[in-house]
Amino acid sequence: MTKKESQFVSRWVNAITTEGIKEFPEDFAGIYNSIEILLPEKTLIIGNELFGTYEILNVDGNHVMHVDTYEKAKFIIYSSLPCRKKPTKIKMPLDSKEIKSLLKRYEDYLDSIIIRIRNDYKKNFMDEKNSSLLVNEIFRILNLARY
Repeated sequence: MTKKESQFVSRWVNAITTEGIKEFPEDFAGIYNSIEILLPEKTLIIGNELFGTYEILNVDGNHVMHVDTYEKAKFIIYSSLPCRKKPTKIKMPLDSKEIKSLLKRYEDYLDSIIIRIRNDYKKNFMDEKNSSLLVNEIFRILNLARY
């Protein structure tokens, strides 16, 4: 990464942090019927689909749980990536339509950030070869993920 690209990343990290990063699902949800899910205080990732279920792993590759839909897996991952302290439990809606609606709103929010970064990248750099790399670095620093 060049010095100019590093400065670009730093500027965007500061800009997004200053704006305030929305938390999932709190900033995208109303009141809903939910179940409580206990989580380890480690970063989680979506593993492989196995017999119609999706595995959720911690970053060490250890199994945490299985869920029956990709949407539920994304909901758990997004809920476990707040900017502040990692949660040890989350509340997930019982209604699959509510889960999909929350995911859509959150992913639209993330996409809007990505679009803004890419548009600024186009203004500052001649080519687009590193735009994805820089977006990924900004998201990594901010502890955000987009599945």
